[in-house]
Amino acid sequence: MKRLALGVLLSTTAIVYYSQAVEGIRIEKITVEEKAAKEEVASKKELTQEESKITRQIDLGEILSEFYPEIWYMRKAGIANDLYIRGFSKDNINVLIDDSKIYGACPNRMDPPAFHVSSPQIDKVTIKEGPFDVENAGSLAAVVNVKTKDPKEGVGGELGGSYGSWSYRTLYGWGYVGNKFIKVLAGASNQYSKPYESGEGKKVTEYAVYSRNGRYKPQYINDKAFNIDRVWFKTILTPNDNAEIKLSYAFENARNVLYPALKMDALYDRTNRLNGDFVLKDIGLKFSIYYNEVKHDMRDTFRTTSNLFPALGYSMKTYAESKMFGWKLSKDLNLLGVDTTVGIDSYLRNWLANNVQQGGSNVNNGMIPDVNIKDIGLFIKGSKNIDRLTLSAGLRYDYNYSKADPNSMSPSNKTLFIFQNGNKFSNSDNYLSGYMIGKYNFNKKDNVYVGLGHTVRAPDPEERFISLSGMSPWYGNPDLKPTKNTELDLGGEFFPVNNLGIRANLFYSSLKDYIYLYQYRASNTSCVPSSSGNTTCTTYKNIDAAIYGGDINGVYGFTDKVFAELGIAYQVGKKTSKKGLYTDSDLVEIPPLKARAAVKYDDGTFYGLVEGIYSAKQSKVDSDLKEQQTGSWFIMNVKAGYTYANKLFVGVGVDNVFDKFYYNYLSYVRDPFRGTTKIPEPGRFIYANVSYRF
Repeated sequence: MKRLALGVLLSTTAIVYYSQAVEGIRIEKITVEEKAAKEEVASKKELTQEESKITRQIDLGEILSEFYPEIWYMRKAGIANDLYIRGFSKDNINVLIDDSKIYGACPNRMDPPAFHVSSPQIDKVTIKEGPFDVENAGSLAAVVNVKTKDPKEGVGGELGGSYGSWSYRTLYGWGYVGNKFIKVLAGASNQYSKPYESGEGKKVTEYAVYSRNGRYKPQYINDKAFNIDRVWFKTILTPNDNAEIKLSYAFENARNVLYPALKMDALYDRTNRLNGDFVLKDIGLKFSIYYNEVKHDMRDTFRTTSNLFPALGYSMKTYAESKMFGWKLSKDLNLLGVDTTVGIDSYLRNWLANNVQQGGSNVNNGMIPDVNIKDIGLFIKGSKNIDRLTLSAGLRYDYNYSKADPNSMSPSNKTLFIFQNGNKFSNSDNYLSGYMIGKYNFNKKDNVYVGLGHTVRAPDPEERFISLSGMSPWYGNPDLKPTKNTELDLGGEFFPVNNLGIRANLFYSSLKDYIYLYQYRASNTSCVPSSSGNTTCTTYKNIDAAIYGGDINGVYGFTDKVFAELGIAYQVGKKTSKKGLYTDSDLVEIPPLKARAAVKYDDGTFYGLVEGIYSAKQSKVDSDLKEQQTGSWFIMNVKAGYTYANKLFVGVGVDNVFDKFYYNYLSYVRDPFRGTTKIPEPGRFIYANVSYRF
């Protein structure tokens, strides 16, 4: 508890500083790193793994959304929810696992990047908001970096599990052994649940009615909703005091994951992750290398649409693979009195997806046509303290080349793509990114800061090269320009009295060539525009837009054991140039105002929390994309925990205490195989967490 007072002052949206097992637990939102040499961002949050034990632990997106009002998630299923931060989502957010890029394989984002790591593996999660990252390509609006546990000297580990409503359970165990020269950690977990129920008592699978013959078969309405096995290993070699070698491997096998918001479910989603880090401490040199792959098979086997093809077992199927290989070399140095990091990095991303519809009569191989994206970047960043002023800046250059393989495409997909785009199956981009941040400290507690950043995100393989023929054609645009975000952030931390901390942040993001969906009516499946046509075609266009808003957060300590927390966030998204394509000025999927208030007790042994989360009605929706309005909602959660001898932890909680029926705003999905109905949030969820650390 030694940093409790400081944690209270620096905390914003939430502090769960709980002496669980060996170490204290905290959620922090801080302006900069503690050392000036590490200052990079105008808004940063940190979530440790111990924090997440006091939640349901089902999904990282839900965990972060609960604590931070500017973070939301896209609900498609009982797990694997996609992150939204300040109105930005998908590839506009850089999601890293141990500093390594990873992408899902599913064209519907059934498996977003954050899905490929589980709560027991996590040491901490760091979120950097804004365009203030130059160490990674494409950090348009935020960076989410999930750090997994390292092994330590000695012998130790943890056994634990969770059990909750609708047969939800998690079982896990991890342990380490090590000395000065070698340390090894290994772990395994299983996560399982049946479909959850909404506040009106219906299974979430019962809402998946998207056509007269499109719904779940009766035997799968209350069957398993997901069953996920994971194993992971990590070793650290220390040949001397100056050198360190870190190697890790993780495998994930997700089976029978139901996605009621979509027309198909995942039979399996298998992920392999490998990482290597090599550090020479005396000269500040670090080399990292990584490889990951995801294999994804989704079908409508569990739906009534598959009844038309009993021998085959499905009418629709998509098999997809995603692969990432990358490396980074960086060096810390002092350049003219400025603490500086310089580096070079590169990655190769590959994505292939093949689709079959109508039991094989409509073959859509090369839906994502074996696309390779190659990127190489150079970066430099630095910071310096000048009395009470801290200045930091960064600059990055990227060259990006993307190419699709037309030979991987079925004739119908190739015909659609060539009809719309000609024989353009490649493109290249080069661009600069950078930022400047200034922070002025009035004293050791109060400060203000201003940050100006410019980042660029190249189009992804789907946006440029997807081609899906059929009744509702969907095709890419190889001429898309990269999205450019120029953003201004203003904020500060203020402490009017010793036991009150307030932090506020405002931002304005000007988006040039923002990549946006475009839907239009066509006379036929070749997508010839016609206002009287009966075919809806979907593609991508560049527009200009703006997203702006802010958040304010505060913590008040009544005593050293009782605290109150409050956080509010709001953002607005507008099309600033419709380019003759759109009629509605509102951007799609921009969350409404959200607020969180909580009262917490923590004496180091006993812990209790009561919180309320409120979302306003969202009426600012994009009618061009048929987005639906969502009503306001308010839910309450309660949690309690007990730690014995710094080893045994027992926690219980009830989410949505009053069993409210409501929809998360981001429950509308714009994907090639989306359903037509919104998916409500879970009703009352009762759970317990138990862990023993040794």
